Amino acid sequence: MVLERIDVLLGGAAPVPELERTLTDGYATALALEGERLRIERRMDAVAAAIDTNPEGADQLSALAERRARIDDELNHLRARLGLLNQRTRELRAAMPPVPQPGFS
Repeated sequence: MVLERIDVLLGGAAPVPELERTLTDGYATALALEGERLRIERRMDAVAAAIDTNPEGADQLSALAERRARIDDELNHLRARLGLLNQRTRELRAAMPPVPQPGFS
């Protein structure tokens, strides 16, 4: 979902606050994916440690490895798109006129 929002924003004109909100949501999504990846790796370690007593361990490891690979792909794609959105946001911020400060002449 956040990737779709990023793609829409990269394809058109959007106000900086909307870009910043989407960046925040995207970074939160990336953190959640990283957390899921860590949970999968811990589960893989536990399954591998008990593989001698678990006849289904090899199948479980295979399934977990596939899930981890899908998450890695999604995370890499998300990071690349976030990088582009971050660049676009910085460019738009730099092009904005300075905000006058009250009380200064």
